[in-house]
Amino acid sequence: MNKIKVRNPIVEMDGDEMTRIIWKMIREKLILPYLEVDLKYYDLGVEARDKTGDQITIDAANATRKYGVAVKCATITPDEGRVKEFKLKQMWRSPNGTIRNILDGTIFREPIICKNVPRVVSHWNKPVVV
Repeated sequence: MNKIKVRNPIVEMDGDEMTRIIWKMIREKLILPYLEVDLKYYDLGVEARDKTGDQITIDAANATRKYGVAVKCATITPDEGRVKEFKLKQMWRSPNGTIRNILDGTIFREPIICKNVPRVVSHWNKPVVV
């Protein structure tokens, strides 16, 4: 079977805990067997961010700016408990916030509705409030 050639590199931002395992499975079973793609790997796990003084997050964001597309796994934003648990040098900022600032991004607080993507529940017109 011929693989689909992806023209541009994709930035791959690995995360923490179970997302590392899930992403590895997705990568090995659903992406690499079917796509010929140059993945630019960045380990955004909390230990790697601590080891690099969070430079790895900045590098990943700049690579995303350069290549225009990235896949980011969930990461830990350490609190005092996590600082002790992982023996971190300091309580690092949210990697999401760092990346968002470098990319001049924003947070969407409401759904983006696309007419060409059908709703899973067609009669669902109001938000669910708990």
